[in-house]
This record gives sequence, structure tokens and C-alpha cells, in this order.
Amino acid sequence: MAIPLLSPTIARSRAAVINRGTKVVLRLVPELKVEAGEQVQLRAFLTVLGAIFTASLIALLFINTSLNQDAFTLSHLKHQMNIVNDQRDSILREAAVKSSPDTLSVAATKLGMIPNTVPTFINLSGSIQK
Repeated sequence: MAIPLLSPTIARSRAAVINRGTKVVLRLVPELKVEAGEQVQLRAFLTVLGAIFTASLIALLFINTSLNQDAFTLSHLKHQMNIVNDQRDSILREAAVKSSPDTLSVAATKLGMIPNTVPTFINLSGSIQK
């Protein structure tokens, strides 16, 4: 019992086996034979292959360009990150210099403050000690 779709192919292969006898039949589908007056269009086939090749090449170039654009963007962002980190470090260094005790005492003197020569301590019991 053959499947109805494959039965013409099976019938042809049986006929080929019977006709050839002991020769090995390797093809189930007969060779393409061109009728008189018909011609296989090689130019159309090559045009289709050329179009497929061109489309794949354009797609590959587009993908490559997109990846390179992302790489340039990443490089630019890394450069900006380095600039911002350098600015942050310089600001932190400047804040450390301005918050040193010597700089604070000079700034306080310029503002008219005088240093306390006699420190006073507060006793939590309520009396003041000198």
C-alpha cells in the first residue's frame, strides 16, 4: 500500500528497475528533459542568485555598520565618563584642601573671628569649669 502522493514516483522507480535489470537505480525522480522549443532560463536563474547575493551583502553591511556605530557610541561615552571622573576627583581634592584645619583657621581670621585661648568645658551636672 503506497501513499497516493508518492505512487507515481514509486511506479516510475519500479518501471526503471524492471527496464534496467541489475543496474542500481539511484534516482526516484526522473531527469529534467527539455521539450523541443523550450529552453531552461539560465540567465533568470543567475539573476535570482545575484539578487540574493546582493541582498545578503547589503544586509551584512547594514549589520556591520550598526555594530560599529554602537562601538563608536560606547567609546564616546567612556571618554565622557573619564572626563566626569576627573572633574569629580578635582572637586574632592579642592574640598579636602579647603576643609583642612589650617585653611579653615585662615578663612575664619579673614572673617574677623578670633581664636579661643581659654577653652571652657560644660559639666553635665550644670556647673561650668575652667
